Amino acid sequence: MGSVVGNETFVQARPIVRDANNEPVEDVLRTASPCVIASFHVGTDDERFAEAHPSVRLARFRRWIGTRAEVELSPATRQRMRGEIPDFLARSQSVNNDSELVFLRFLAALHASGALGAPFATAAEVRQALATTHALLGEGPSNLMVSDGRTLGVVHHGGTLYSLAPPLPTGRALRPEDVARAAARHNLLWYDPDGPSELPPAGAERIPEGIFTIECLRPRTLSRD
Repeated sequence: MGSVVGNETFVQARPIVRDANNEPVEDVLRTASPCVIASFHVGTDDERFAEAHPSVRLARFRRWIGTRAEVELSPATRQRMRGEIPDFLARSQSVNNDSELVFLRFLAALHASGALGAPFATAAEVRQALATTHALLGEGPSNLMVSDGRTLGVVHHGGTLYSLAPPLPTGRALRPEDVARAAARHNLLWYDPDGPSELPPAGAERIPEGIFTIECLRPRTLSRD
């Protein structure tokens, strides 16, 4: 789970949770940030699951964080992306998986346009860099989220992406600040790789495939080219 507040980037790995009643979305709602990105993986009863499945970890670079739902690239795509990432980005690799590689290729596209070195990239520059990256990934499913704390950029191709109002905390009496916080964060994007084809749950909206951005402080401002 990661967030960006000002110039500070925070990424936290949550311990493996074995309680089937645990609601992972509550971790997201507790984080005091305009935008939080989280990646959850339903695993097996294996103490080394996180080490064996590093795709669940978020990538980070300076003020940017990101994650990709799909695990592996084709060997040809992987080799091409590695060759197109500048050395200063390649040296920042820490997770060393294909999700991080796609994230760095997005940053390389931002760098090529001059937006990576700017105080903030514009939403249009983020969408263009995502489009450049997505074009390299082929025809299969591809779902990527990136954020610098001001803009959330999304590639959605395959699976199901919902937009819904976040639930209020459960299991205890609600405080006024809980209600105020939930009202302020009134757009929760939830990606399900195996989402049902029927109508979305009550109160949820299925988001069409494509590339779009959202202003983190105005979470209903979805923009496409």
